[in-house]
Amino acid sequence: MKKRFAAAVLALVLLGTLCPPVSAEDSVYFTAVDERVLDLKDSTMPFWFGGYLYVAATVFRESGVGYSYNVVTQTLVLYDSSRSLVFNVSTGSGTTGQGDLYDHVCVTRGGVTFVAASPVASYFGRAYSNTPVNHGYLIRVKSASAVLPDSMFTDTASYQLDAKYQQYQKQSIADPTDINTGETEDPEVEDPASSGKSIYLCFLAEDAETVTAWLDALESQGSHAAFYFTEESLARSGDQLRRIAASGSAVGLLLGPGAGVRERLTAMNRTLFSEAGMKTRLVYGADGDAAALRAAGYCSLNPTIDRAEYGLGSSGAANTLLKQIGKRRGAVSVWLGSDVTAGALRAFLASAAEEEDRLPAMTETAF
Repeated sequence: MKKRFAAAVLALVLLGTLCPPVSAEDSVYFTAVDERVLDLKDSTMPFWFGGYLYVAATVFRESGVGYSYNVVTQTLVLYDSSRSLVFNVSTGSGTTGQGDLYDHVCVTRGGVTFVAASPVASYFGRAYSNTPVNHGYLIRVKSASAVLPDSMFTDTASYQLDAKYQQYQKQSIADPTDINTGETEDPEVEDPASSGKSIYLCFLAEDAETVTAWLDALESQGSHAAFYFTEESLARSGDQLRRIAASGSAVGLLLGPGAGVRERLTAMNRTLFSEAGMKTRLVYGADGDAAALRAAGYCSLNPTIDRAEYGLGSSGAANTLLKQIGKRRGAVSVWLGSDVTAGALRAFLASAAEEEDRLPAMTETAF
């Protein structure tokens, strides 16, 4: 009975790890740095995402890479003496120390930020390996201090792996409600135990005074959104861009019609970096540009609901929007444009709170 219960508990853990389906007994991912096996926990267990195995960013801190996390700006920095990676935790986007967009996003789950293991290890001159072992797989990050090759290390560490696995099982059985079921910031996977849903509000940020009023309304409710800026508005919005980033909301780029998509987006990100020390892959483009945006490596917004034509100017409009959202399954992205009053936004946020809806910031992996 205990064995069946343990297997069931472990199966729940696997639902959200985004790993290939395997049996509950052989599915955990251990992590090790050099010759040291780290604790086995649901909160920090590696998982597959976007074709890469992701590990807790703190794994690289354990391997000697510099680690800095700013709670106010929601910024994670990994660095050594010659290079760095800067991640905007709220959007997932990353840049190199030279200001170039980094190809791999970070992912936050249950308050823990994860990064792509193999690319980040390579970037900082670490070796990475994924080795089958008893009970699952061993993810190992090796610095220049590592002595044992993987084959020898897995043999010598077998006792540690068994002990940590047994302890992991005991903790899972002792408190089966304290299991990370894999809920992430991916809005397409709603928590079935929650009565609300994730709503991703997206604004066109044109007028500074109006954007400030929107931010005040969002912050008063502890909510977030995404603010899309045009090429013209970026250069004059430095203070506002920094406030948006610090509040945990997201910044996107609004691209009008025209040629040279890649060049224009690169120039806009260059401006964004000079004004706020960040870059973004979130883009809302003109009709027909989606393929070009994807080819350029950007995340093109395709809103579930487009309210730009109707606006959000009254409490009645706010209630109508909430009803529209309620008819949709799963998470919903809403393009509001710029015709939104602060009063109507506050009314919408208050009603959404009563429905236990969540209003996180748009991320590159959201839709």
